[in-house]
Amino acid sequence: PRAVDKVIVTHRGALQAKYGAAYAARVQPALAALVAADQARGLVTRVVHLDVASEMQALGAPPVTTPGSRRQHKAAVDGIYAALQPAYLCLLGAVDVIPQQDLANPLASDGDAVAWSDLPYACDAGYAKRIDAFLAPTRVVGRLPDLTGATVPDDLVAVLAVAAKAKSRPVADYEAYLALTAKVWTASTTQA
Repeated sequence: PRAVDKVIVTHRGALQAKYGAAYAARVQPALAALVAADQARGLVTRVVHLDVASEMQALGAPPVTTPGSRRQHKAAVDGIYAALQPAYLCLLGAVDVIPQQDLANPLASDGDAVAWSDLPYACDAGYAKRIDAFLAPTRVVGRLPDLTGATVPDDLVAVLAVAAKAKSRPVADYEAYLALTAKVWTASTTQA
């Protein structure tokens, strides 16, 4: 069995800057409740703060020293994954906590020169801005976001509470699905 099933990564300094004293008073207890709920579900969950040097050094991973550095965030997540090999990796916070990666959009004709994405966090390939460097995801990665620019943690605490209360459902519940796109993305949506 795995030593860790799920790793929740976040940037403590960014959350403290956003929420001040409410980070310790409200966010940390909500995060602890999620870890406890996972334990009750039989999952071992570990929280790792990308900017806490002692935590990162214990894993042999480079800490994030520049909050907005996409390169540092990618290297830090890669180091955490290499050290712990979790089944799931969860990014906690919006893009002002853990930035999305800025990939050059090969279909810029859709109107977007940059494809903002968490895809690189799901791949073993090192930092790059080329989307074709990330064609083979090897990790299960999700994000529990708060609101970008928020100063009150109500939404983040609510998201953590929903995750703590989540219950597994049968596969049949997910067999039918709905997919949406935007007209501006027609070329990329229809590309094989």
